[in-house]
Amino acid sequence: MLKQTLLPIWSLLFGIAILTIASALQSSLIGIRASIEEFNTSATGLIMSAYYLGFIVGSLIVPNWIKNVGHIRVFAAVASLASITILMQSVLVNPWFWIFMRMCTGLCYAALFIVTESWLNEISTNTTRGRLFSIYIIEIWACQTFGQALLNIASPGGYGLFILTSVLISLALVPLLLVRTPSPTIDIPEKLNIMGLVRTAPLGVTGVTIAGITSGAMLSLGALYAKSIGMNIIQISLFTGASYIGGMLLQWPIGLLSDRQDRRVTILWVAIVGGVTALIVPFGYKMDNQIIMMVGMFMIGAFIFPMYSLASSHINDQLRPEQILSASSGIILLNGVGGMIGPLVAAILMDWISLNALFWFVSFMNIFVILVALYRINAQPAMVIEEQGDQIPVALTVSSVATAEMLVEADSSIQTEEKSHEVEIKL
Repeated sequence: MLKQTLLPIWSLLFGIAILTIASALQSSLIGIRASIEEFNTSATGLIMSAYYLGFIVGSLIVPNWIKNVGHIRVFAAVASLASITILMQSVLVNPWFWIFMRMCTGLCYAALFIVTESWLNEISTNTTRGRLFSIYIIEIWACQTFGQALLNIASPGGYGLFILTSVLISLALVPLLLVRTPSPTIDIPEKLNIMGLVRTAPLGVTGVTIAGITSGAMLSLGALYAKSIGMNIIQISLFTGASYIGGMLLQWPIGLLSDRQDRRVTILWVAIVGGVTALIVPFGYKMDNQIIMMVGMFMIGAFIFPMYSLASSHINDQLRPEQILSASSGIILLNGVGGMIGPLVAAILMDWISLNALFWFVSFMNIFVILVALYRINAQPAMVIEEQGDQIPVALTVSSVATAEMLVEADSSIQTEEKSHEVEIKL
């Protein structure tokens, strides 16, 4: 059954893979090129934060575009725009221009992933969706790692990598436009009362926000940090790639553990370990040992990146199926706001204090999750394990809209009793 599902959509999965490679390459390339052009660290942080602003805006307005003109036209339009924006950054090297271009890029990638994931969701069935989504997540993580390796094929100081990124985005457009499947439908999420979400799952809200701050800081400034301490391009790609490998390998085991115990306990321990492991890289730098630094990045990927999936799953545990799609708008908004704050604040600290302040900042932010987790574990009884939904690993580029659609359809197929402690979210 799964094989029959995969064969007709190989072109769709191929297109997603190419987009992810381009996204990962572009993120590190911009940070490194900003350093080469001697942008100050604060300006670089602002440039990288602009991507998340664009992603938030895109996630909110793209569903309406799709409703008005259809998936194919939206995909073709934003893919062309994304291809143009990366080329324009190589032509006009100016911090303010780059900020605007990065915001446009974020909007485009939000649209690209919403379209492709919605398509994937439409093709799958209740019996194949879980396995198909797992294959998709593994593909995302693997391609993000491969994208870092492409930094080695040309100098970031030239035009080559910018052109390659543009070519990859354009290449992803070809198979997706040729796939012979009906255009999928997408529900437009209703507006969500964020405070209702906070009252329902304060730990989950804290987790997705802090995950945006820490992951945004690491993904945006990790390559810049490596370049600033004197690593060459090969070392930079290994340094940043180690975090993606860590996230890919441990995301699923950590999610499985969270399904078998109170998810809040898993969030607590992941926050504790993540806070400690974030200090390994500065320790390795002090010891002048790059192996220790690589191990530190692997551990950051393993214990910092899964927080978003854990916190999102904890929020979904508290919701009825019909609330999940609307709640996902709040989740991506909170995570996106965190993604904007993280690179900006971390970059300022790197400017004012030390380059290693990036990792001190990431470690410090985990304290907030630890404190809220301890409070909630003591203040509210644990949910019965059988009532928890299965944790679904989410890659860092996955759009919340399409993921929520999968959760809604999965939850709707299971008959569950209403929980007396549920808090109604005003939609």
